[in-house]
Amino acid sequence: MTSKLKSRLPGTSGNVQDIDAFITGAEARISPEPSPKRKTAYPWEEEGVRKDVKKLFNLRFSEPYLLKLKFISENTPNSMQMFCLNVVQDAIDKKIKELTK
Repeated sequence: MTSKLKSRLPGTSGNVQDIDAFITGAEARISPEPSPKRKTAYPWEEEGVRKDVKKLFNLRFSEPYLLKLKFISENTPNSMQMFCLNVVQDAIDKKIKELTK
């Protein structure tokens, strides 16, 4: 008797919540420990970092949230990307202020 290959994580039903929990657990294990007060520049302050260079970062939304985002873009002047970019950048700046005090 041979076992068949499965296209899901062992011990899971293969649903999205299990996969997200698996990914979150992996990210938690590889996240670096917060460093004490830095004496050198932060990565975004280093020489050669350019504000005019745009980098891609993908987000996974559940279908309801993607539809909500689409609704926002259809009922405001902002595109879906511009809305997310503004919200995320504000949240990043706020968190950086907390972490660098």
